Amino acid sequence: MVRIHLSDGSFFIIAAEVFAREGIAAGARLEESRIAALEASSQNVLARESALRLLSRAGQTRRGLARKLRSRGFPVDAVRAAVNRMTELGYLDDQVFAENWARYRVSTRREGWKSLYRGLLRNGVPRKIAEQVLGEVCTDEVELERARLLARGLPPKVVVGRLTARGFRSRTIARILSEMRKEAPPETGD
Repeated sequence: MVRIHLSDGSFFIIAAEVFAREGIAAGARLEESRIAALEASSQNVLARESALRLLSRAGQTRRGLARKLRSRGFPVDAVRAAVNRMTELGYLDDQVFAENWARYRVSTRREGWKSLYRGLLRNGVPRKIAEQVLGEVCTDEVELERARLLARGLPPKVVVGRLTARGFRSRTIARILSEMRKEAPPETGD
């Protein structure tokens, strides 16, 4: 960051990259419009740097990255420019994010399709991509197997509550209950 002092005693701060690129010399006359352009250009640079830091920590979606940059106080134009640049560079891809996130969750957590879907939406994945990715990653058989693991050894009433709370679809819960009825020992009438 570079602090530029003006002749009236005020100052403004811009990114070093903008200062170097613009070649501002001591004693140069800066009009209000030029100062505004320098500050806007500086916001673009700072938003891009912040986006890179965020992406270096964890994958992001376009919407999620934009939300985080806006929460850090960057103007809408700077956020849009940063998100577009990260996408151009290939650092930001909603499809790849959704696939990685969903595969990780399926392999490490016992949750159903609806829970995964809501998680993708919360992370900023568009609905169409979320549905397509889960159709590949969390198939009916995958969800059914996850539900079987959760239901093992539990009574049916507990199974329904647990699977519902973990976001399993109704049809999966119905299949689990059907399997449990088939496996239950016949009741004896004493």
